[in-house]
This record gives sequence, C-alpha cells and structure tokens, in this order.
Amino acid sequence: MSKRSIIFILCVIMIISFKISAQENQAAQSTTQQGQVLDLGEIRIDARVELPQVQIFDRRITPAFDDVRAEKSFKEELSAKAEAISFEAITSGKIEKINNINSLLNKNRF
Repeated sequence: MSKRSIIFILCVIMIISFKISAQENQAAQSTTQQGQVLDLGEIRIDARVELPQVQIFDRRITPAFDDVRAEKSFKEELSAKAEAISFEAITSGKIEKINNINSLLNKNRF
C-alpha cells in the first residue's frame, strides 16, 4: 500500500468516528431533554448564619467625627530659598575646633 492510500483510510476512519461520537452526544442530550430524571444521590448542604461585618449608624444620631482637611502650601517650594544649597554639619558638636594647627603638625610623633 502506498502512503496516500494509508492516509486516505485513516482520514475516513477519523471522519466516521467523529460522526458516531456526535450522534451519541446528540442521543444523550435528547434523552435528558425528554424528561428523564438523573438520580444524583444524597447531597448535604451545610450553612451557617453570620452577622454582618459593618457598623450601621442611625441617621438621627450624628457621629463625633472630626473634619478632615488636606491643605498644602507651596510657598516654600516656589521661593528662591528652595534652590539655595545649604550645608549642615553632621558632627553634632562632637569635633572641637583646632586653634593652633601649626603646633599640632610640627609635633614629633615617633
């Protein structure tokens, strides 16, 4: 047998099997639509009542909430002071100023 004949036979077999499966699916759907009842057995459903997780405010009572205000002034950002470079020492006063640096440099070490 040639390759073409084998491929042709396989295609015919696949087409026939697809048609048979489609007919079986159609028959199964038609039997369920005709009013047959499927018995699934006993089903147990457990449920519990939960309280709502919200607080309900009475309209007659006004809650004591403070007003929230979000105000921002951009006066500092728009001034020329914001563009100036400022130097802040990070020593926190721990380093003492040396009054006579020459005497310290001329000191004999060894």
